[in-house]
Amino acid sequence: MKRIYFRSAKAEENKLVYYIGGILVAVLVLGFILNQFVFSKSSPAPTAVSSPTISPSVSPQPTPLLSPSPIEKSIPNAYLIDNFPFQPQAPFANWDETHDEACEEASVILVQWWQSGKSSISASTMDEEILKMVDWQIAKWGTHKDLTIQETAEMAENFYGLKLVAQYDVTIEDIKKEIAENHPIIFPAAGRLLGNPYFRSPGPIYHMSVIIGYEGNNFIVQDVGTKRGENYKYNQKVLFNALHDWAGSPESIEQGQKAILIF
Repeated sequence: MKRIYFRSAKAEENKLVYYIGGILVAVLVLGFILNQFVFSKSSPAPTAVSSPTISPSVSPQPTPLLSPSPIEKSIPNAYLIDNFPFQPQAPFANWDETHDEACEEASVILVQWWQSGKSSISASTMDEEILKMVDWQIAKWGTHKDLTIQETAEMAENFYGLKLVAQYDVTIEDIKKEIAENHPIIFPAAGRLLGNPYFRSPGPIYHMSVIIGYEGNNFIVQDVGTKRGENYKYNQKVLFNALHDWAGSPESIEQGQKAILIF
């Protein structure tokens, strides 16, 4: 009887342990469930925030500017290049063959003196410079001859280092614009078309001089072909009509291009 009682008591003890353990497990499970429920209510799940869309960096394109319409620069009604020297091509009135053909040399000398800042040139200096230039031509071309504007520019550059630019098919306005920029102009002409009463009759077939100004309907010229040529005035249309480069012979003088040499 004692042994049977002992086993029954042990069995009851085990049942009690299992019972208590089950209760503890149930409490833990219930606590976990309650905890999850309360937490989900009090702390809502964070709302997903979408990443901001970043546009690629693009430099703003400048608004194209409309090209302004070209505005013609107005020129004054009259203009004279100041302090321009003068001597004729025969400074001692010796109209021999050398001096009779020296208008190209004399024109270049006047431009050279002016660009050097000299407002005057003596007759003796002019004559000396002309003779030296004639010698240069003979050494270069074998003769003293009528020169085209290109040959005149070549002579000016080689003899003086003077830069002259040829311009062809010019107009009266082209000439005036250059003068208004203070650019003296050497021009070639069919000399007899100029109608200068101070030329020795009948006047030169081919001639060069320097335009230094304009006013009204006239060009103002340092005309080396006469001792009265300082600031001589030619009607613009008369001078332009006479404007011809050397075309190779007296017979073709009026066939030469309308051309000038610009300093």
